[in-house]
Amino acid sequence: MEEGKNEIMELRQMIEGYFERQNKLIARLEMELEALSNFNGKQMLDSRDMRLQLKVCDRTLIRWRMSGKLPSFKISGKVYFWAFDVYKFLREEYGTTVLPEALEEQEPIIINNKNGKSK
Repeated sequence: MEEGKNEIMELRQMIEGYFERQNKLIARLEMELEALSNFNGKQMLDSRDMRLQLKVCDRTLIRWRMSGKLPSFKISGKVYFWAFDVYKFLREEYGTTVLPEALEEQEPIIINNKNGKSK
């Protein structure tokens, strides 16, 4: 009888440990997701967002980055761009992009929703 109780207690501890690790992982992923989309009030775009919004290929983005014309940074090996830098780059390079007021004021804006359309 005592042996059965010990097994149940061990199983319970294993399950509690599993859920604790799972909850920590979920919390970490939520923090990283939040950090990826908005950091200190500035909107961040990944390479996929850039390709969809600007209708350019990966190679074009790489050329712009390597030339130093379009600033970028990496988080966990993934390349990101500040939305403000993207608009500034487009305005300087092509002269046709109007910088949205939200970016002029450095407020966060949503560049891309789940459907790939601007809001």
